Formats: sequence, C-alpha cells, structure tokens
Amino acid sequence: MEMTYHCQVERQDRVRHIINDIGLGQVVREKYTRTQGQIERGQAGRYVCVTDTGITIIKSEDKLKVITMYVTTYRELVAVFGGQKNIPSYLRKRVDRNQSYYTENGKTIWR
Repeated sequence: MEMTYHCQVERQDRVRHIINDIGLGQVVREKYTRTQGQIERGQAGRYVCVTDTGITIIKSEDKLKVITMYVTTYRELVAVFGGQKNIPSYLRKRVDRNQSYYTENGKTIWR
C-alpha cells in the first residue's frame, strides 16, 4: 500500500516507531467518514481503521493510500465502534496502555 508524502516524510519518525515498537496489527474495525466541509469542497472521504494493537490508520477513500497513522485515543474508539459497550475489552486495555505510555498531557510522545 502506498503512503502519502505526509505519512512517509512528515510523520516518518512516528510511523517508524509504530511499525518497529508497537506493531501495525490487523484492522479490527473501520469507519468511513466524510465531513460537511469535505462535501462542500468536493473532497473525498476517508477510512478510519483501528487495529488490534491500538493504532489508527487513516486511508484514502479508495483504500489505496495510507494518509497517516497514530496511537488510537479512547474517544476515537468510541466513535469507530459506535459506543463504549461495543469496544472489545482487549482493545480497550491496549489503547489505555498505549495512551499511558505514549502520551503526556494529551500529546503523543515517543520514548
């Protein structure tokens, strides 16, 4: 799968860290999103994919490009899974672990 310039160059350190230290894992849920602003500007939507390692991968509408990837937030889990009760417990624990280790004051850090 091809990566955008943003993902490949501008977020190179983050992507390398995710791949080498956390792991991409397997996509367990994906959700198509398209904001009103994207509709008004004639832009395509995108897929928000959550993996079993607690990573969010944003893919283009045609799923041929990875736009970016990052550590999943709990808020995003709720949105993608359609509510707290729908989130598998193993994934909730993984995201909590990633968040406690890789974030500080709400900002992602790489140790």
